[in-house]
Parts: sequence; structure tokens; C-alpha cells
Amino acid sequence: MQEALPVALGLLISIGAMRLSTRGSRLIAMVPACVLAGAAASAITGELSQNGWLFFVSADALLVWLGAAVGFTMLGAVRRVRAS
Repeated sequence: MQEALPVALGLLISIGAMRLSTRGSRLIAMVPACVLAGAAASAITGELSQNGWLFFVSADALLVWLGAAVGFTMLGAVRRVRAS
């Protein structure tokens, strides 16, 4: 169940980033947001206090990226359907 938090954070980040006007600004905003959200998810779940904390932060950041990719795909599909 701990893996749901980073994915949900990624979805929220993608919703916020879709409000930006250009692809370049979306990417510039996404990189630090996903890394920070991965670290926040690790801190919330208590994984930062363990020995392999760097692995946990990396894995959670990847899950945030996965959630953001799913969010961008879903939001793009919704926009295309509404436009047609």
C-alpha cells in the first residue's frame, strides 16, 4: 500500500503541470517536483530512517514519474476526446 502514495503524488503533479503552457516549462517543472515528491513519499512512509534510504528515494521517485506519465497520458486522451 506504500506504493500508492508516490503514484498518487505523480498524478497530482501531472495535473498541475498540464496547466503550464509549453512542453519545455512542463519538463522543467516536472524534474524537481518528481524528485522532491519521491523524497517526501519516502519520508512519509518512514523509509528514510532505514539503511538503504537512497534506494527507497530512487524507487519512490520512479513511482512518481510513473504516476505522472499515466496522468499525462490520461489527461491528453481526455483533451483529444473533448476536442473531437
